[in-house]
Amino acid sequence: MPPQHSRQYGTFHITTNTREKVAWCTLRGIPELLIDNLLMTRNIQNARVHAFCILPDHMHIIMSPGKQGLSAFMHSFKRNSSWHIRQCFSLAAGVHEPRLPDETKTILTLKTGDIHWQNGFHDERIRDAVQRSNALTYVQYNAWRHGLTADPEGWLWSSLRFPDLIDLTEVWLD
Repeated sequence: MPPQHSRQYGTFHITTNTREKVAWCTLRGIPELLIDNLLMTRNIQNARVHAFCILPDHMHIIMSPGKQGLSAFMHSFKRNSSWHIRQCFSLAAGVHEPRLPDETKTILTLKTGDIHWQNGFHDERIRDAVQRSNALTYVQYNAWRHGLTADPEGWLWSSLRFPDLIDLTEVWLD
């Protein structure tokens, strides 16, 4: 059995980017696939997802991985979500009825094999209640900070819009 590293367990703020910063994450139909895959991975890995924000070329997640650890969670999420997205674009470009609107097909003239996440991800282990509160605020209002919405709570692809899908964070007493 491989050694267990404490860095794989706990609560984390994760940032993962698209390969070459291609802005495909918020094209029509894709955020729903990302959320579905995030929740599927959570359920399979027995993890907890506390917050997320999907932006055009990256995604933030605050989560606590299950027994398989952080790397296994992220590997599974990124592999499965990119596969589902490529399938969707393949069907849109093929003989099947398109699943994506014309403007999306025009924007993304990439080969379906080019739709990938960047290798790796950035993680920050959350160690106390203050850091957790700061991370939650950062993630939930990130689209507003990027100027993608005028309303701090108006971004469609933030966990603020999906409170019933989010796992509550544990109470940390200082």
